Amino acid sequence: MNEENRIAIVEDNAPQRLILTRLLEAGHAVQAFSSGDEFLAAQPDVDCVLLDIEMPGLDGYEVCRRLRAKVSGAGVPVLFVSAHDTAPERLTAYEAGGDDFITKPISAQELLHKVATLIARSRQMRELEAHSQAAQQVAFAAMSSMGDLGAVLEFMRRSAAAEDLATLARLLLDAMHACGLRGIAEVRGNSGRCNCVSDDLATPLQASVLDNLRQMGRIFEFGSRAVLNYTHVSLLVNNLPTDDPGKVGRLRDHLALLAEAADIRVGAYEARTERLQQRDSATASLKTLQQAIERAAQRSRDNREHMQQHAFDLLGNLERSLGNMGLTDIQEGYVRDTVRAGADDLLRHFDEARFIESDFDDALHRLHDIVGRE
Repeated sequence: MNEENRIAIVEDNAPQRLILTRLLEAGHAVQAFSSGDEFLAAQPDVDCVLLDIEMPGLDGYEVCRRLRAKVSGAGVPVLFVSAHDTAPERLTAYEAGGDDFITKPISAQELLHKVATLIARSRQMRELEAHSQAAQQVAFAAMSSMGDLGAVLEFMRRSAAAEDLATLARLLLDAMHACGLRGIAEVRGNSGRCNCVSDDLATPLQASVLDNLRQMGRIFEFGSRAVLNYTHVSLLVNNLPTDDPGKVGRLRDHLALLAEAADIRVGAYEARTERLQQRDSATASLKTLQQAIERAAQRSRDNREHMQQHAFDLLGNLERSLGNMGLTDIQEGYVRDTVRAGADDLLRHFDEARFIESDFDDALHRLHDIVGRE
């Protein structure tokens, strides 16, 4: 038996309570309670709590809220157990302070995996919290000259150079950390969405309810947690300092500035991307037009040269044949005059064709310059 892993089971159904105990007692020290009141009164020191939702008296949600209100219970992982699995139930479980959710009938392998994961995450969080406090002190000292808006100003400065959604999400999370806050920064655009999570330790419920939280309004608070929603940006905070209402108010304002600035930045990024796509499309169309004009100009030159050579050959043959036709001088003169008039007319058409080819060349030069600039 591993005495380090202490599990509390809060379940009013005796057979279900026995099943859960049997599944866990081989690797953990298990304490079972038949009601939420009994569990809260005992105040056991445990590493994880399995909490049934549907119980007489206090339901699982209220038990979790009261546990979270205690200093000793604020960081204890809570795994909700329910016979139903719906989005509203998961959202309520998350708002109450739960860390994960498992549905009856329970799979032994899934149960052991979730319990082990929650306990390991809880220990990591305690270690990270110790490191985070030292890092936050350094961050606050570095920004003391800038005042409370230092993190916001630094984000605005750095975000101006951000060229993609992932970078912007990371900068948002950095700004939250500089304010001593932990959670998730989500940035959404036409190309998809990017999430950045504090220390990559998001709870399973965070991922499953984030979309639901986007429907909760611009700013929504529940205990030490809060969510801020904008068109392209959502910020989820897990550790508001609820013991200092004044600080919570300042942080709420700063987070709103951060989210709004990021939202504007994403909108500008999306508009720029659309302009670049339109420019690329126009450039491709210009290149296609350029190629079509080049082909038309070449066909015009080829046809003119061919017809010109053919006309000259025909006129030469006609001149050579006049002496063999037995025509009188008057007739021969008339024919020659007619042929020369026709030749002059052909030459004018050939000159006109050259002018058209010159127009083609001018158009091609202009298109070449435009495509080159693009």
